[in-house]
Amino acid sequence: MWSIVKILYRELHYRRLKSNPQIAADPKKFRRQLRNSGDIKRGIALQSLAFLFFGFMMAAAVGTAGNITRAAVIFATYSLLPFVMALYTTTVNASYAVSMGIFEPLKPLPVKTGAKYLSVLLAIDTVPAVIALLPPAFVMIIEYGLPGFLALLWMLTGAFLGHVLGLATFTLFGSAGVGGRFSKLRALARVLGVILFISVFYAINYVQEYVERHYRELLPFFSKYSVAYPFSVASITKPLGSSLLLLGYLTFLVPLYLLVLRKLWGRMGEVGPSRERVVPFRARTHHPIVALALKDLRIAFRRSALFVGLVFPLFMILPSAIALFSSGSPREWAVVSVLLMIAWVASVSVDTVLKIDGREFEFLRTLPITLGRFLLAKLIVMNLVPVTTGVGLVLAVAYLDPQIMVLLPAAFLLPFLTSSIALAFFYWNERELSVPETSFGHSIILLILNGMALGAVAGVWYFFGYPYALALASAGTVVVVRAVSR
Repeated sequence: MWSIVKILYRELHYRRLKSNPQIAADPKKFRRQLRNSGDIKRGIALQSLAFLFFGFMMAAAVGTAGNITRAAVIFATYSLLPFVMALYTTTVNASYAVSMGIFEPLKPLPVKTGAKYLSVLLAIDTVPAVIALLPPAFVMIIEYGLPGFLALLWMLTGAFLGHVLGLATFTLFGSAGVGGRFSKLRALARVLGVILFISVFYAINYVQEYVERHYRELLPFFSKYSVAYPFSVASITKPLGSSLLLLGYLTFLVPLYLLVLRKLWGRMGEVGPSRERVVPFRARTHHPIVALALKDLRIAFRRSALFVGLVFPLFMILPSAIALFSSGSPREWAVVSVLLMIAWVASVSVDTVLKIDGREFEFLRTLPITLGRFLLAKLIVMNLVPVTTGVGLVLAVAYLDPQIMVLLPAAFLLPFLTSSIALAFFYWNERELSVPETSFGHSIILLILNGMALGAVAGVWYFFGYPYALALASAGTVVVVRAVSR
């Protein structure tokens, strides 16, 4: 069984990478990514190392709880991580695995297959989240003995519960085909899932601090709903009752799991939607720059990997934004600092934007598209998230202090300045439509250049005032954009 799962795992990641234009367009990067992600042991080890960092943070909070009641409430909140991860990865990856047809080559072979292979394949992606909870679980065992061991069992049961619910969700609402009436909703769900997945790491620190301060107020709520997971994890303070409740969970989940597997294998045999319907089509025309930008946004929205590349700068500044609002009454220069940081990381998405077309880029070369229009479209796509984030931040702070509204022009201009510098850097002396080589070294140089540009703006802002800094940023943006759109 394990040998087949290893083959399926590698095939799934191979097809995933082939569908990612950022990686498929670069053979070296493709081979390197396949070597890292296509091997189960290496892939799980790399992911688990990242999760263990948060695991040790959680272990420290549990170890300093002081008593079993407080430790149980803290651990119960952390137990949501493997449950949510199992639910999300199972639901989303089941759609990937089935729609990509990785099981089709096995069906004519004399190999006994079934939905259990899909289940094991999907459960592998949950392992890092489970490993993240091992340090706090071991601390619980060392400090409190039997209740700590029950906490470990409850955590594993929560991961199993999320896996079963994910399989059931896909069996009832999933689809082996592509497109369909709800294809846009499924794409939106994947995008929101990616955002929530990344946000969970920032939420861990907040939850930890909140629970430590208010655990006495939370305890009655946990006791009242102790039958429901994860509140049931807090029942470890009463080992006998917790053991019986845990046994009840498993008595229900195991038969449900076996039933879902039987239903799922029939679902996997479907080849696509059986009904046909007429979809109205309406041709629309746009300016070439707008049309290219809309094309890129549609591609990024349909492919979660590309969307992550576009929104990743947002998560780099998220801790600073949270700290800004946590201060109660943000000062103007604190908002300016976050706006400068947003502009500085805006160029991080340049690699995603330039390679968004993948191997279909050669088709663009056959169209009457000039290099200037191509780069202006990329400039719009690059700035959609940074500008929206900066403007949203200013409007949110302006609710507390209306005078912050004067920073709106800066929130709009600064990301355009750094993004245009990024495009000018990669397309210096280029005269034809092309996709330049990007590397880690190029990114470092680009961040230094943007840091120098923003440093000049910040210096003028600090010594001479906002109007002069705005004039400098506007002049720099106009000059670089004109150079890019030549």
